[in-house]
Amino acid sequence: MPGFPLDALLHSGMPQPDLPAHLAIIRKAFPGITLDDLRTAAGWDHHVYIVNEATVFRFPQTPQRIDPVRKVAMDELAALGTVPFTLPTFEIHFDDEFRIWYEEGVCLPGVAFQPDVAATFSHDEMMTIARQMGQFLTVLHAFPLERARELGMDEMDPTDFWEYMKFNPNAYPLVRRTLFPVVPDAERRWIEELFESFIERARRTPLPLVVRHSDMFPYHIIVTPDRHELSGVIDFSWRIADPAGDFKAFAYYGRDFIDEVYAHYGLPMDAEFDDRRRFYTGHDEVFELVRSYQLGDAVRIAKHHALLSDYIRAHPIR
Repeated sequence: MPGFPLDALLHSGMPQPDLPAHLAIIRKAFPGITLDDLRTAAGWDHHVYIVNEATVFRFPQTPQRIDPVRKVAMDELAALGTVPFTLPTFEIHFDDEFRIWYEEGVCLPGVAFQPDVAATFSHDEMMTIARQMGQFLTVLHAFPLERARELGMDEMDPTDFWEYMKFNPNAYPLVRRTLFPVVPDAERRWIEELFESFIERARRTPLPLVVRHSDMFPYHIIVTPDRHELSGVIDFSWRIADPAGDFKAFAYYGRDFIDEVYAHYGLPMDAEFDDRRRFYTGHDEVFELVRSYQLGDAVRIAKHHALLSDYIRAHPIR
């Protein structure tokens, strides 16, 4: 989950948590607990509360019935027994008193595999995790498409995604409107090349499809900082889409890491796979800054301007 602690969330433009209801529901399982006893955060879809670093409660930011597809797909993936780590487990609940749907699950031990954490791991330890991630994505991406469609999993249209990216007002046009007036010319040209080359590739050749995690960020990869081991991966979004999108987090760990993941990924990769991986990573860096402007948060805007500038310097477009 992204790093939106509760105090920052309460002063942002994001949907606000129903704290009294959420706390009352959590207290039914953990009597007497207070907000000060919880680790709290929020992504773009959920408010999250962690109890004793062992139990996770996830409440949709927009109260709604929770579609069981995520749980069913996760349970079926876990049943294969071939993922090289323990998959997160959870149950879906409906609280009759507050009329709220929520998830309650097991919290994986460890911390997010952010670049500063990765810097404390040895090269051999990083390569071990890269091999495990390659094996994991092989199993995940081999999930039968027919079964995913039967479950009603969300699916990208590979024939018109380029059109969405080029013309949808919430895609590349939003980037141009929001960032082009405020970024230096060299960064504007980098963003133009990033998006326009991807759009042209996707227009020319429809994207391949697999069942994907579809929210693969460093903060969704959990490691144990004391043992320097991979604990697992969290927050599956489950979508039928381009497999290259699930490799985007690996850019933050260096080229050796990427190559080791590729070496242990057992499914076909087309000639433009790595170009698309770079697009998805760069796309997310760009949109972090776009969202900061949408939230109107001056601190986040300054932070993500600096992060995007650093990313562009470190990843020149070939």
